[in-house]
Amino acid sequence: MTELGELERHHEEFARRNTRVVVASLEGTEDAKKTQADFPHLVVVADAQRGLSSVADAIHPRSGPERGDTSAPATLLVDRHGTVRWEYRPARFLTRLSPQELLAAIDQHVADSR
Repeated sequence: MTELGELERHHEEFARRNTRVVVASLEGTEDAKKTQADFPHLVVVADAQRGLSSVADAIHPRSGPERGDTSAPATLLVDRHGTVRWEYRPARFLTRLSPQELLAAIDQHVADSR
């Protein structure tokens, strides 16, 4: 949740770049609605059936409590035409991009496709 708070705090910088931050979570619809309320400038997608997370290869099998699956950190930059322009998949599960690193990646990889 710390990462979501950091992204939320930088929402104006994302908006200046005509960029929406979409977060896919393995939680159900009700939990996703609560998360959405906490982070109103992000788009929270409930992915309890794992359709999006599976396609994005963002499932970390048996890594959660009681050996349940969790979402693996993955960042994809998708332009308005649906083309993936860049992806980030850290080698370590706890590693996340900072908002500044994400903004720099947007400037470098997506700005030309707007």
